[in-house]
Amino acid sequence: MPQYCCLIRSAVILSIAAVMTPAFAQFVPTETEVCPASAGIRDPEFDPSSGFVAFFDNQSSTLEVARVLRNGMVYGCRGRVVDTDMTMTLPNFPLKNGPEWGVSLRGTEIYYTKINDFGEPSLARAWYENGWQHELLGQGSNRGLALATINAADPVPALLYAKSLPDLTYTLLWRDANDPASETSFPANIGENTGSSPRWIAGQRAISTSVPDEHGVYQAARYDLDTQQVEMLTFDPGDKSEVWMWSAPEFGGEPVLTAIVDGCCLNVYRQIGGDWTVIQTFDPAQFSPRPAIISPEPFVHNGRSYLVMQLSERRYSQGEIWMASIDPAAPLLVEISDPQQTGLVRTEPEWMTTSQGVFVYYSLVESRGSFSLRRLSTPLGP
Repeated sequence: MPQYCCLIRSAVILSIAAVMTPAFAQFVPTETEVCPASAGIRDPEFDPSSGFVAFFDNQSSTLEVARVLRNGMVYGCRGRVVDTDMTMTLPNFPLKNGPEWGVSLRGTEIYYTKINDFGEPSLARAWYENGWQHELLGQGSNRGLALATINAADPVPALLYAKSLPDLTYTLLWRDANDPASETSFPANIGENTGSSPRWIAGQRAISTSVPDEHGVYQAARYDLDTQQVEMLTFDPGDKSEVWMWSAPEFGGEPVLTAIVDGCCLNVYRQIGGDWTVIQTFDPAQFSPRPAIISPEPFVHNGRSYLVMQLSERRYSQGEIWMASIDPAAPLLVEISDPQQTGLVRTEPEWMTTSQGVFVYYSLVESRGSFSLRRLSTPLGP
């Protein structure tokens, strides 16, 4: 597929080397080891609202939870054991995933994959009520790697997840967490190299995904849970993946979306005159020796939207961690990993806010199957 992503431009698109507003100009990247590889932390998931991090213990296959301190360090590293026999894999499915936080009227919960008494991966949840409680979800066997909604107004979270099929393939499904009968399939595109997968749209009963158009080009799309209809959002050249959609406070709460295009660049779209229009493109060739953007994750802080992203050739190859703002009128594009520490395999960036500001974490591949956890400073204060 031609690299169309680097050809799409508009008058306000950022296409120059790394820039920062004057307020951030003195930022100096620093890296700190939070937990060594011996702690066994794998795929940590941070919850800014509670100040906790949940993770898979790579050594004992346990689900653990630990507190994140104000300075961004993880208290104890080992964490409190919540459940045992956890897994990050599902037969026939190309991606791995650890625990995920979910929020609803029931409060804050953790969703994860547990091996049941029959040796099958199964959907599971944990919650805190006079101590950590856990259970397998009804009719959840041969299913796992769930992503949960975070919406305090919902009665229960909704889950999107994968199911292994007898013919050694898989399908993607969603359901209300407590209602197996609501299980429904939906279209999606999985990217094995980049970790691309469908995502929940915050505040909506909808999923952002990518589907092929009439020319076979994968476009960003919105799947509505209630109507089960797919709405195509983009129509420009280049295969889209890793589609995120959220309400941007800097644009008055209007929805925006981001997508990786042709596996290299990242486009930011805003709806202008009814059409999803590219307002900014991040092309790694313009600011880094790394060829592709992988695992971008948006977040909102102090009324503005930012992206944290991995730059590398593949998901597990030498790389860098960068941060960017989506608003061309308030540009921020800066490497937050230490450029003096070269040759490191940095992967799976996650963000977290404390009273001391925004921190970003990544897993450093020490050796095959061995990961330490590192913390990056950012130019964003409390």
